[in-house]
Amino acid sequence: MGHEKFNNSSKSTRHITEWFEKNQCNSLCVSGLFDDLPGVSFFIKDREHRLVMVNEGFLPRLGLSQQELFGKTDFDLFPARLAEHFRRDDRDIFESRKPKLNILELVFNSQGLPDWYLTNKYPIFNDRADVIGLMGTVRPYGDGENKELKWERDDEIGRAVNHIRNNFRGEISISDLVEVSGIPHRKLHRGFVELFGTAPMQFITRTRIEAACDDLLSSSKKLSIIAGENGFYDQSSFTQLFRRQMKITPLKYRKQRGFI
Repeated sequence: MGHEKFNNSSKSTRHITEWFEKNQCNSLCVSGLFDDLPGVSFFIKDREHRLVMVNEGFLPRLGLSQQELFGKTDFDLFPARLAEHFRRDDRDIFESRKPKLNILELVFNSQGLPDWYLTNKYPIFNDRADVIGLMGTVRPYGDGENKELKWERDDEIGRAVNHIRNNFRGEISISDLVEVSGIPHRKLHRGFVELFGTAPMQFITRTRIEAACDDLLSSSKKLSIIAGENGFYDQSSFTQLFRRQMKITPLKYRKQRGFI
């Protein structure tokens, strides 16, 4: 969305808000629309990164009531790795005054399998055009009940992604993905770049590093153990790839966040 287009959208939103206020309607009732959109979660945060509200669809994912969620931050609800990503995106929005769209986020479920989510975030302005918070939507990028999500369909790229999802902690080669997907290497590469903005092997590495980040901050396991359990050849390879993506070594990542 271009800056001019977003400004026009913001003006339209202010007109809608004025209409609700003039007619003494609660504009938050609009959020009820999101309760009827399968798989879509909606949230509002204030400038201090505290949750103001979420829609009903978000509550089961967090396991808390609306009252219990009020005033909590991402650091109260999610692993440190995720909370840091969320906070960084929020700050970018507050500073740029522009939305961030189609943010691909990786979350590990209770079985240790990766689930991908697409998040859109928009700044909220007051009457003086000050940014007072943000609102956003989150939808799964692979919920079994949402067959319209491209990678979850039984298409070529979907089969490759599902293979990665279930086997990323073991050995995976390009030839494995070519065999599972049934398409040539070049088409496989192009499909991953179009969907995720990265090549298949880079996608696998990112998934492994994100899993390792969670292990670093939730366990006291040695780096060699974490490396082996997340599909890396050895600790040296793990450290090199981790530093390339995270711009810091695994040990410093753990120490800087108070886990030693």
